[in-house]
Amino acid sequence: MVFLKSKFFKIIVAWAITVIALYYAFHSVDWNELLAHLKTADKTYIILAILLTCSSYLFRARRWQFLFPEKPSISYIDSARVLILGFFMNNILPARAGEIVRAHMGSKATGLTRTLVLATVASERLLDGLALSLFFVVFSVGIGGEQISHELLYVAYFFAVAAAGVGVLIYFRESIFLIIEKLNNRLGHKAADFTLKRIKVFIDGLTPMFDKSRFGIVVLWSIFIWSIELSVYTFVALAFGVELSIAFYVLFLVVVNFSSLIPAAPGGIGVIEAVTKTVLVSVGLDAELALALVITQHLIQYLVVCIPGAIIMFTWRDRIRAVEGSGEPVAQG
Repeated sequence: MVFLKSKFFKIIVAWAITVIALYYAFHSVDWNELLAHLKTADKTYIILAILLTCSSYLFRARRWQFLFPEKPSISYIDSARVLILGFFMNNILPARAGEIVRAHMGSKATGLTRTLVLATVASERLLDGLALSLFFVVFSVGIGGEQISHELLYVAYFFAVAAAGVGVLIYFRESIFLIIEKLNNRLGHKAADFTLKRIKVFIDGLTPMFDKSRFGIVVLWSIFIWSIELSVYTFVALAFGVELSIAFYVLFLVVVNFSSLIPAAPGGIGVIEAVTKTVLVSVGLDAELALALVITQHLIQYLVVCIPGAIIMFTWRDRIRAVEGSGEPVAQG
């Protein structure tokens, strides 16, 4: 009962944040001007942005394969299906629950535990945060005002500290495993045994990111993927006649993705629009043009993920039946 109340409270808070953000984003907007911007967007640039967004997810699926402890733990087709399904569920479920769905379906597809698959997803998120932070530090520090730069740098610092923490955790993992085993023997309780084993599995699942043979390639894949994403944001801006320096396009990219970390309704609806509009206005765009950019980008992400994601969700049952019928192991936990 307490759990249900807590879950209900979190949902209410998330939607309250979304409603407030939507009001802040749109309350003083000239709707006629906003619609005029949207109608006059260059369709060629929009199509290019859509195609590049599609390719970005396909390349993400390839990178994810390198984040599993053993190669190949997941086929490219399953990697793409599970990854897109996870992003789709993030857009329709609160609290980024798509990551849990992705861990569950990844477990079904590979026979590995959900905990280990979840660790690979956490590694991917950390790589994305580091790549975005690098882009911001190299290209866009100072643009948009001192306060905005400081706030975005705090997020970049968080990812840097998190990456360092994971590195230390992996470096000392054997000592940590010994401590876990001692705790397990001392506690001697089934619930404690289950939890401590899951912690050990999760730490093992993080190791590929810092493996010497893979570190370089996953870093290069991450930079490549986010360079494609940067091209998407550039084309979206160009579709509305916004021809500025690369610093502006990087700022646009970073703000949208960092603001999506703020707890809110599924897909960051409202929060992304409110935060990004504020930042883009600070660098000289009018509110209506800024909103046109972020709405278009947000809509592209939804279309590219949600259409194939919905198809995968409704056809996945056949894949699970095939796995179970073939006798392949399906791990739990």
